[in-house]
Amino acid sequence: MECQDCGEESDELVKVTVDRKVRKICPDCHELFVEKQEIEAEAGSAMRGMMEYKGR
Repeated sequence: MECQDCGEESDELVKVTVDRKVRKICPDCHELFVEKQEIEAEAGSAMRGMMEYKGR
């Protein structure tokens, strides 16, 4: 099976949902995907903190 992100062949693929679309990616790309999501969440939190956003 082929990773839809990097195009490499892999025995095991992980399903992730991106913008309502399911993608099958290899475990290595999945690790990078998770790290990227965590970084984006922290950046958003920091930005809301700087702007003193008090969401409900």
